[in-house]
Amino acid sequence: MDARYVALCLFLVLVLHGDPTLAETCRQVVKVHPFCFKDYCKANCFIEGKLSDGSYVKEYRCEGNIFQSVCVCLLCKH
Repeated sequence: MDARYVALCLFLVLVLHGDPTLAETCRQVVKVHPFCFKDYCKANCFIEGKLSDGSYVKEYRCEGNIFQSVCVCLLCKH
């Protein structure tokens, strides 16, 4: 096979694949809370994403102990 033909086929496969995760941009947001609970963290991440730029919550977690903790959000946008 000609090298140009192989390169063209590879390019077409990549273009026509149409995977939306390739165009995904993510950012991490850290919020300090005196008390961090899973549902509270999820709600704060959701509100932060929607109010800032319409991002969706890909991941969230509480770090630290229950009295002195942070909520870590991974917000992504297509």
